[in-house]
Amino acid sequence: MNVYLSDMLYDAIVAYSTEALPAEACGIIVGVNHGDHLQASKFFPLSNLAGDPAREFTINPLELLPYLQNDKQPVIGLFHSHPSAAAIPSERDLQTLWHTIPSYWILSLLKPSQPELAVYQLKKTITTTYHKLPLVRGQ
Repeated sequence: MNVYLSDMLYDAIVAYSTEALPAEACGIIVGVNHGDHLQASKFFPLSNLAGDPAREFTINPLELLPYLQNDKQPVIGLFHSHPSAAAIPSERDLQTLWHTIPSYWILSLLKPSQPELAVYQLKKTITTTYHKLPLVRGQ
């Protein structure tokens, strides 16, 4: 499954994440799930309420709920940044319940001049596994 996003959306995610440093930024991606691909259309930042926001994120459920109930702009992805780690799901990331959302986006700012955005599909079995999805910018 490919994931498509515009350069403008990518730039918005990078800018928000850079502004949030040294904390992890988080938010949701809305768009269309076409079954064989996802088309991202908008990014909505959400507050990180984690006790240690430089190392983890906790989304404010009161901010998230309205987006989950909006059928006109379905949530196709959950996003967060890794300020000082690669764009790979951490053990903590894999222990969440976010596998119920079609895609899981991680922006690494390990090299701030070269941000790396990766999108995954999480699968919950006995342990949560992840599969990297192809990301196509400029669409």
